[in-house]
Amino acid sequence: MKFNSFDLKKDLVEVLEELGYKEATKVQELVIPKMLKDSNLIVRSETGSGKTHSFLVPIINDLDFDKSIQALIVLPTKDLALQTYAFLKEFKEYYKDLHVKILLSGIDFEKNLNDIQTKSQIIIATPGRLASILDDSTCDLSSLKTIVLDEVDMLSGNEFIDDINKIINIKNDVQFAVFSATIPQYIYDFLKKSFPNRELKYIDCSSVNSRINYYFINTKHYSDEESLDLFLNKYNPYLGFIFANTREKAKEIYLYLKSLKQSCILLSGDLSLRERKSTLKRIQNNEFRYVVCTDIASRGIDIEDVSDVISLECPNNIEYFFHRAGRTARIGKDGNSYLFYNNESKAKIKQLINLGINPTFLKISNGDIVIDEKPLDEEKKRKIRNNALSNEIKKIKSKSSKKIKPNYKKKVKIEVEKTKKKFNKKKRFYR
Repeated sequence: MKFNSFDLKKDLVEVLEELGYKEATKVQELVIPKMLKDSNLIVRSETGSGKTHSFLVPIINDLDFDKSIQALIVLPTKDLALQTYAFLKEFKEYYKDLHVKILLSGIDFEKNLNDIQTKSQIIIATPGRLASILDDSTCDLSSLKTIVLDEVDMLSGNEFIDDINKIINIKNDVQFAVFSATIPQYIYDFLKKSFPNRELKYIDCSSVNSRINYYFINTKHYSDEESLDLFLNKYNPYLGFIFANTREKAKEIYLYLKSLKQSCILLSGDLSLRERKSTLKRIQNNEFRYVVCTDIASRGIDIEDVSDVISLECPNNIEYFFHRAGRTARIGKDGNSYLFYNNESKAKIKQLINLGINPTFLKISNGDIVIDEKPLDEEKKRKIRNNALSNEIKKIKSKSSKKIKPNYKKKVKIEVEKTKKKFNKKKRFYR
């Protein structure tokens, strides 16, 4: 569906064509008409599907350039706020009267306060700073029409809940639209509680991205560094995002890659606002081969040419896996997502399979990465061995209890221990 098929102003359609946006994505096709009709929306859509423009386009279309704040766009991280601001800057080249301000911690509070008091139609902000600004009674929100909560699953967490409640209650007669790639049940409960008298229309565009090739690699007893070194030498990614679960691990991997003279950069929550801006700009300019990052970078960071995503381990929150994978195969391109795992993380592997991932299983064997013909059989074999051992122990106890002799408990215990040792020696049979 083309953008000129929507009920958009002619000049906006022309601007979109100039910027290269001619065909709407699925989420844009479903969201834009409903936002133009002022519907309140809950939108679930996979990363890289074009959801940011699905709310930016109708917001710009309905702007009155003679009025002040008409849209608040709230995001959980500085990186996402900066990225959304960058998208809007494209439109500023064509709309000279379009004024957008960004409110972030790390920027002088008085400057942010002055920014919001000037004639700006769109405000992009993180929740903490916006909530603090709203405490100031000089904010003119009389023209506010739309509030967007992007990555709402993060915004509704305990860290932001008080700030979000303050934001969504600032005005009753505004349109609300919330977006995320994953919307668990607790999000619905939160939204129903927050908007008891509103009709919330649910749009589900989410599915496992068919353009992503998924690979699960059993690293067995290899360290993350050894596994990553083997992987990079074998697959030689064009541009890879490497995810770690903690800042400490990310820094450790970054320093390891630097020691190998790899072209890489670290993207994590430890960076200052200035450093983040510079880092994202350099990544977008393709200055690095590998970006080592934490999950803060898995939320909406839009780098077009990411060929491969490598998760050094399964994220603690299983839904973050989809956000990580979504860094590749964006807007019609193909990509690969690799997950390193071991026997301890097999429960999460099965969980991902139940959620629709159909991976190719690989393993590290003799210093190479090869197809794993029987990736999840080890657990079954262990169960067979344990069941057999349990049955043998039952037989011993049952046989001894039929005819009680002096010291029979001690004898049973000795025989059980002998049986366990025997089964441990026979492990190879069950493998």
